[in-house]
Amino acid sequence: MTGPLLTLTTLNADWANPPLDRASPLPLYAQIKQRLIALILRWDQPEQRFYSDEQLCAFFCVSRDTVRQALSELVREGLLTRSRGLGTFVSVRKLEEHFEPGMDFMRQWEANGTPIQSTLLAFERRAADEQIAKTLGLETGALVLFIKRTRSAARVPVAIDYRYLPAELVADWDEEAAAGSPLHLLWQSVKLQSGNFAIEAGVAGPEEVEYLHLSPGAPVLIRTLQYSDAHGRQVMAGHTVHRADLVRYSLTVPLSRPTATGAGANHSGGVHDD
Repeated sequence: MTGPLLTLTTLNADWANPPLDRASPLPLYAQIKQRLIALILRWDQPEQRFYSDEQLCAFFCVSRDTVRQALSELVREGLLTRSRGLGTFVSVRKLEEHFEPGMDFMRQWEANGTPIQSTLLAFERRAADEQIAKTLGLETGALVLFIKRTRSAARVPVAIDYRYLPAELVADWDEEAAAGSPLHLLWQSVKLQSGNFAIEAGVAGPEEVEYLHLSPGAPVLIRTLQYSDAHGRQVMAGHTVHRADLVRYSLTVPLSRPTATGAGANHSGGVHDD
């Protein structure tokens, strides 16, 4: 069993940009750890031995102690395993969120062998500003419940959730409600009709640096969401910011042909130019 058959040039092109910032207040071992987390969660060869200490020292131009400190934290957090005489192996897989009617991302992560941990940052009822009020179809200043939390996999923070709900709709919710899925808790009391989503690229700002342990300007994925009930009332809105190097989205699009209703019917079915 050998180490990965990749050259240092390939590694540099794939996952080690930008170079380590030796003037940064963030220690070198922590910067190396960030790079390795991105690589680990893209690792698709679980039987393949991870890079050796010597390879990482040569690539990052750092001491063995610096590399070992980064690797030790990754072992402690459950992302790597190390065995004497065998080497280091990856113990987690890339995270994927699949869009479907249930949208139960927490169960998706658990089913893929990566249970989610959530940390509540804010749970408060407050006056809606103009933008939130407009999104929820409320008057500016109306009371809303604001939930903010981080989600982690193997104790590595990968997402920040921001959710807003009309306060009168969730008057009986307490902080325990935010530990699970707000959407599924809402589903128990509201007949949900539809969800609208948008996904766009962004860059890390102060909150992403603080909570997702990213460098300023690092790439992120932003998923905006808005749910409405059977009467067209907006019942939840917000967005989630994901580390773009650790998470991807997937969806299934049905391509069945609709029934033609007349001579002018479009016979292309559900297939479109892609």
